Amino acid sequence: MASVVLKVLGITLGLFFIFVGTIKLTPSVNSDIYKEMRKTYIRNSKVFPLVKQTGWKPNPHTYRKTVGSTEIICGALLAFLPGPLKEVANVCLLTITLNDIYAHWALDEGLDKMSPAIVFSLLLTCRLVIFLQGLAAEPKSVFDKSQLDSAAGVPDGASRVDDKKDQ
Repeated sequence: MASVVLKVLGITLGLFFIFVGTIKLTPSVNSDIYKEMRKTYIRNSKVFPLVKQTGWKPNPHTYRKTVGSTEIICGALLAFLPGPLKEVANVCLLTITLNDIYAHWALDEGLDKMSPAIVFSLLLTCRLVIFLQGLAAEPKSVFDKSQLDSAAGVPDGASRVDDKKDQ
């Protein structure tokens, strides 16, 4: 069941981030939203989280293009590529959405502007938690005694005959 949820969340979130990243990079999807994204990143670059620590403020257009490109790449990894790169993409996208939440908070734009980023950060967090729960449920070693006993049909608390011969 968890693998089905991971696949559905991965494909859905991946396609969403590919779409949003494309909107940030090109006006071909919707020119009005593209213009609004450009204005948003001009405001967001002023409250970039690392400005206080480093004194460096990113160029708004480079910042928007970097975030948009990262969203497209990580969205494609999350939607279409199997393996551990999905989790790296998930963490990258989660970082981007948390940065977006911070920018809206720092600009005091209110919950209405912040809510999409909150929803998608929660979805990415849920996907990550489901993945980590699946990892915790996987057997650690093929040679674990309890797993061998259960695979051989030996009930809990009982010992296999081979074990008694060795003693």
